[in-house]
Amino acid sequence: MAPKFLIDENVPFEVAKALHQAGYDVATITDVAQAGIRNDELAELSVQIERTIITRDADFTRLKKALIKKLKVVYLNLSRDPEDMAR
Repeated sequence: MAPKFLIDENVPFEVAKALHQAGYDVATITDVAQAGIRNDELAELSVQIERTIITRDADFTRLKKALIKKLKVVYLNLSRDPEDMAR
């Protein structure tokens, strides 16, 4: 089964667009929640809707351990062009 992604607000739109064009199931924060949602709320939501978070925010490592065990996160370091990263 292909992964389903939830794109954090701090990830450039080009990354989400490229993943979608590559055939991945991609949702943004505004597709599933209110903009500005707290990290702990986003983490809980991603577990409930079974999506892997793509983020540039290392704060997801500071959540409660029980939640971290259920959470799936991909951390991005965008030191280069976001369109190149998504390829």
